[in-house]
Amino acid sequence: MSTESLNRASVITSEYPKGISEKKNLSPKKVNIDVLKKRVFEEKKRERFQNRVMMGMFCLSLAILGYVIV
Repeated sequence: MSTESLNRASVITSEYPKGISEKKNLSPKKVNIDVLKKRVFEEKKRERFQNRVMMGMFCLSLAILGYVIV
């Protein structure tokens, strides 16, 4: 057995623990629940506003149509 293969094997084994330890140190991204709640609240607020505008436009169009016909 040559010393080149032994040297190469020691280099490979010394690199693996570094790669494995780096992967272990990576933690999954944490999610802030308050941010998610705020996003949901803002989305619902936007939907309510759009619904109110649509209802207002419908009532206004009925009022204008009633005024024009009478």
